Amino acid sequence: MKLQRTDQALSDFARALDRYYSSWGTLISRSFVSGLFTALGATVGLALVLGLGGLILEQLGVLPVVGGFFGRINDVLNHTLSINK
Repeated sequence: MKLQRTDQALSDFARALDRYYSSWGTLISRSFVSGLFTALGATVGLALVLGLGGLILEQLGVLPVVGGFFGRINDVLNHTLSINK
C-alpha cells in the first residue's frame, strides 16, 4: 500500500516537472524573475552589512581616518579643477 503511494507521488512529481520544463517561455520568465530577486536580495544584504560595518567602525573611531583620506582627495580634486578653469 505504501509503495503504491510512493509510486503515485513520484509519478505526480514527474508530471509536474514535465509541465514546468515543457514550456520555454515559462522556464525563461521564471528564471528571469528568480534572477532579479536573487540580485535584489544580494544588493540589499550587502548594503545592510556595509552599513552595519560602517556604524561599527564609526563607533570604534576608525572611520574618521577614512573620512580624512577622502576629504584630502576631495581637496586635491577641487584645487585641480579650480586651476583648469
